[in-house]
Amino acid sequence: MELLPIRTVDAAHAAVWRIGRAPEPWMWVDKEYAFTNRWDDIDRVFRTVYAGDSRYACFVEVLAYARPDRVGDVDVVNAVGIVEDPDDLTEFPVPPASEIPRDWFSRKRIGFATLDGVYADVRASQTIAALRPHFLRLADKLGYPDFDAAALKSAEPRELTQRVAKHLYAHAGDDGRLLLDGVRFASRHGDELAMWAIFERPGDDPISRQLSPAAPDPIFNEDDDLLRAFQLHRLRWKD
Repeated sequence: MELLPIRTVDAAHAAVWRIGRAPEPWMWVDKEYAFTNRWDDIDRVFRTVYAGDSRYACFVEVLAYARPDRVGDVDVVNAVGIVEDPDDLTEFPVPPASEIPRDWFSRKRIGFATLDGVYADVRASQTIAALRPHFLRLADKLGYPDFDAAALKSAEPRELTQRVAKHLYAHAGDDGRLLLDGVRFASRHGDELAMWAIFERPGDDPISRQLSPAAPDPIFNEDDDLLRAFQLHRLRWKD
């Protein structure tokens, strides 16, 4: 039986947001600190930049490490998609769980951009069915009961999604043309929070050619979306 094709989404000038380091949150993370997140390349060849469909989704992702039932260490920070470099960790150490210092966002910016390109929709049953024959054995080896939507949402072990990312990066048509610019996926913190993982391609410097960014904005403590994320995760400002 012929395998189903991967289901794709055409971004077509989609509005996306990202929280990243000033002055330009859309810049690729330095390779020294990259390759630790969910849809990064297992072989450390191409980088991935992550974006959300809303500002609120970005705050939910960035702050999830500090939920009061989680340990606020660097491993948890990386698990939710934040990449800290040594300078940040020295000047702005990871705060205790459930407490956020009021100046923690001072060196970060929130960026808006329009996004183009074609993305594998790993939320779709068709995509999961298309990928399953390639990754079922690996999923079993890594301890998953199956290769399914739950496995693709798991924070650990990250090897499964990183190998899927490598597979999708190289996905090509009969003419050899690469077909995918990244991954469309659901946040682990709620299916209604849609996210994008955008692959680095040769010549993408200093940001992906699929992005058309506006000037980034500072993050203010009274931001409505930020406060909504605080409420969701039961966070508080550190006195």
